[in-house]
Amino acid sequence: MTTGESLQEAQAWFAQHVSLNGQAYTLDLDQTRAAIDSHFNTLVTARAGSGKTRVIVAKVAYLVAHRLAKLSEIMIFMFNRTAADEVNQRIADILIDGHSLVKGKTVHVASTFHKFAYDLVKQTDGNFQLLSETEHDLLIRRLLRQTLLAQHQRLNKRAYLELLSIVNSFITRAGQKYPGCAHLPELKHEIESYISEHRRDPSYRANINYHKVSFQIYQSYLDAVQPPKIDFNLLMARATAILNQKATSSDCPASLSHLKFIMIDEYQDFSYLFYALVCALRRCSPAAKLFAVGDDWQAINRFAGSDVSYFIDFARFFPQDSINIPLATNYRSCRRIVENANQYMLQHYDSKALPAIPFQKQSGKIIFKNPNRTRFDLSDIYEDGLGDGRYYHAVANVQDEPDLKAAGAAARLLKSVTKIIAHRPEMHYLLLHRHNFMSYKGISLAGFTTALRDTLIKQGIMSDADFTQRVRSMTMHKSKGLESEVVILLEMNRDLIHAHHPHATIFEIFGDTEPAENADRHRLLYVALTRAKKRLFLLTNDPDILA
Repeated sequence: MTTGESLQEAQAWFAQHVSLNGQAYTLDLDQTRAAIDSHFNTLVTARAGSGKTRVIVAKVAYLVAHRLAKLSEIMIFMFNRTAADEVNQRIADILIDGHSLVKGKTVHVASTFHKFAYDLVKQTDGNFQLLSETEHDLLIRRLLRQTLLAQHQRLNKRAYLELLSIVNSFITRAGQKYPGCAHLPELKHEIESYISEHRRDPSYRANINYHKVSFQIYQSYLDAVQPPKIDFNLLMARATAILNQKATSSDCPASLSHLKFIMIDEYQDFSYLFYALVCALRRCSPAAKLFAVGDDWQAINRFAGSDVSYFIDFARFFPQDSINIPLATNYRSCRRIVENANQYMLQHYDSKALPAIPFQKQSGKIIFKNPNRTRFDLSDIYEDGLGDGRYYHAVANVQDEPDLKAAGAAARLLKSVTKIIAHRPEMHYLLLHRHNFMSYKGISLAGFTTALRDTLIKQGIMSDADFTQRVRSMTMHKSKGLESEVVILLEMNRDLIHAHHPHATIFEIFGDTEPAENADRHRLLYVALTRAKKRLFLLTNDPDILA
């Protein structure tokens, strides 16, 4: 279906014949275009709140109902187990003219890349043992201590933890791009070229040392992770090798060789290992069409090995009969919130990019509030503590070490947040911060949240049960995929939000450049700005923070 008339007919078909939980499964024209698209390689650019999961489920329903594919001929890759379970449940609940798509109650169409790789490797080599996160962390710590001991280096706790973080990052990134011992010569060559290029520049001395130490530990790490032990990156590489071998020997199982559709959610978080696996899958099933859904404006996982270039250059990686279909309508947020996020990204990220289109007619509210201007009576701390002293003591109780100045500043922020929630305690709130720690000495985000809970309960604004149900607190990174009536962005100050991370450009061999870091920050802020449905509060000392 390609004409406007047939597109409208397909839209009407969904509304008339498809239902979910008793409701007609309606789609807009862009969503319908994506759901019925028949190109060999399809990328759907789905802006925040545009209903990408709805489209994935709609496409499955359309394919099965029109006998273009059986459920067993469709494979959906989600990026976490919760999302996969949700999609499977929706597919199980979909009705076509009152009839279910599936015979039983259980659906296993959607999975994660790691689950698929695990099952495949297990069928071939059931004796492997997947390294747990705890084992992984303990191994790296042991190897780092051994390396430092061999080099006669002694570091204080802060320097040790900093180096540990850098080494962990290197191993994660190296494992994505250079998995296993077979790729070590290639990685070694890249590092030697980097060192040769920068050895005469004193400003690169620390970075060169980080490369040397990290590579040495990565070598030791791979030596330690030998069969039957395997980590997630090696698991992905092993699964890819198995598929390639089966394709070469024409030994692919029917469940793979008969695939007609490979669907990928959160495609902006794609990586080299995922790309290699998908290419191997297609060698087993050359006729399988690719349907990838994501949003380059929400690509925030480069630190974990994701590479947004697979999204931006989709047609280069998958050139055959390729198309990019936009999903621009934001159904989540009120108009001003959508327009504000658009303006920020068009100004700071890409002026020619596809902006989101607000669906809601309500304007919504965006409020800039400076906590430093919140009235606060410090003398009450030393008097009865029944006024503003309440906020100070609530913060001091969660502080790692006593610090009057830090507790006083955090108390102002606590009072500001309390007043916002007290105005509309029946609403749902999402508190977001750039980090797990705050700029106030000895106060973590978790500690601040505990202080907020205690304050709201003691002042009778919320009960403990209300707080648990209506208030969430997390980093901006963890908020991806979530939404809330009200979002409060904590400490939206320029020196924190736009600060250059000291380790962000250490590993240029993995694409860690200053422009890449700047792009990461803008995309992360976009994610935070678009979680709000009705009200967005920016607690900042800089009213031009988004300018």
